[in-house]
Amino acid sequence: MGGPMRIAKIPLLLAALAVTFVGGGKFPRDVRDRQIVFRDLLAGEAPVRIGNELEVAGAWWMRSRQSSFGNYSALAIMPGGRLLAISDRNAMLAFARPDGSLHQPAFFGRPLPDDFRLARLSADAEAVSLIPSTGELLVAVEGSDRIFALRRDFKAFRTFTVPALWEWPVNQGPEAAQVLADGRLVLIGETYAHRFDRRLHPALLFPGLPRAGEAPGRFLLEMPEGYRPTDLAQMPDGRLLVLGRKFTLMGFRSVIMTADPAALRAGAVVRTHEIARIDDPRVRDNYEGMAVSRERDGSTAIWIISDSNAMVWMQRTILLKLRFRSGRAGGRKAGP
Repeated sequence: MGGPMRIAKIPLLLAALAVTFVGGGKFPRDVRDRQIVFRDLLAGEAPVRIGNELEVAGAWWMRSRQSSFGNYSALAIMPGGRLLAISDRNAMLAFARPDGSLHQPAFFGRPLPDDFRLARLSADAEAVSLIPSTGELLVAVEGSDRIFALRRDFKAFRTFTVPALWEWPVNQGPEAAQVLADGRLVLIGETYAHRFDRRLHPALLFPGLPRAGEAPGRFLLEMPEGYRPTDLAQMPDGRLLVLGRKFTLMGFRSVIMTADPAALRAGAVVRTHEIARIDDPRVRDNYEGMAVSRERDGSTAIWIISDSNAMVWMQRTILLKLRFRSGRAGGRKAGP
């Protein structure tokens, strides 16, 4: 998570486990397999208001007795449509979307080797992004100067060293990362760029996957006052989505912003435009993972997942599906 309510990281030694969901059909209000429960948080409830552009199409409280479940800080869409959630405790969960038929198995496992702990290498995953050119998954971690490209079967990975990451605090490092459609890599720090400023965050830009000795371009990303970026995703129309989180005495608040990828360049201050704000107590939580799916009708859905921080008495693992009110694939063309 890197931020409020951080707890000590406990290495988890997990055996990879395949779990088969029950048979097909639409999800009822409470869907169970042998390991996971999806509880519909809004069944019979009034709609959640999050702004003029987006609406909540689904809200599920996810629960499991698996010791590795929860604490998810990164989210991606896998080929075939399954969602992949990765935690900051070196655990992952691939699962079928809870808005359609149950025909794909869920899978628990470890994205990075257990011996990372012995080698004092960080497995604190905070962001994951598909690398279109190779089909690998790029994983950014905190507390390290390295990022990783994982094979989709998680049997091998490549390591890239980014010395500039040491400039960011250990618990406020690359919380958000995205490989853009044009191949560029964006890494955004959770930390603030200036001591007395609570709007600007430092960011690194590479023309592709980092090469040895390559210096990144540096820019600043602007967020609403007090909000920290927690994930990135790119829309089919090219716009960059930024998920932001703020902790207050009344709990977490989240925003979703858009930015123009053409504005991402060295020396820039990149402005963002708010399209959603999540503060309804029924669904608000510590959202840290975000992914975008193209729906069968051509529209775009945004998925976000919360990091429970192993604090089940205070926080939950919530999955939200958001869609544009216009029903179009993200509305207008690239631009904030």
